[in-house]
Amino acid sequence: MSPRAQAKVAANHDCCTNTGLIYPDRGKRCDQHATAADRTLVADLAKKARPILGTQIWPYGADIDVAARQRLIAWAEEHNVKLAKTRCQGLHWLRTGRCGVSLCKRAGRWMDHVTSWTNHDGPALLLAQPYGLMPDDVIQLGGLATSGEFKVQIDGNGWYGYGSVAVELWRPGAYETSSQQRVSEVLDNS
Repeated sequence: MSPRAQAKVAANHDCCTNTGLIYPDRGKRCDQHATAADRTLVADLAKKARPILGTQIWPYGADIDVAARQRLIAWAEEHNVKLAKTRCQGLHWLRTGRCGVSLCKRAGRWMDHVTSWTNHDGPALLLAQPYGLMPDDVIQLGGLATSGEFKVQIDGNGWYGYGSVAVELWRPGAYETSSQQRVSEVLDNS
């Protein structure tokens, strides 16, 4: 049976619906019904992700979506960052390097699908990936950008997918350090 035919059969199983991964072809398959190519892809991505995730599990989105895993790896490599070992989703983590749980509050509606990232210097950025930005969100992010406290970048190049927007808030100096490392790596590899 061809991989495409296997995927169609798998789509009709409850096990795939309840526990399967979403593959780049948008089919959802559990381990039992995944193709050999599916299993190889998942194993290869797990290996590529080790330097980025360490011992952590895939963050929300990439935990069930294989294409999101691919995008996460490419995004993290491009930004020269690793997933932080914190559940903090507040701006104070970028400010202090610590998370005081009582202080851990989202700064606005734009803070959806938030992940925290480090570079070799420690906390580097918060990545929020909302489905869109409202005028109030843009005003709030503009205020954060003009305050000089964070470097703010907004574009469509996050890893979550599903039409989300990437909102990157970088700790001062972290963006420049990551950018310099990327340039050095490109020059070293050329």
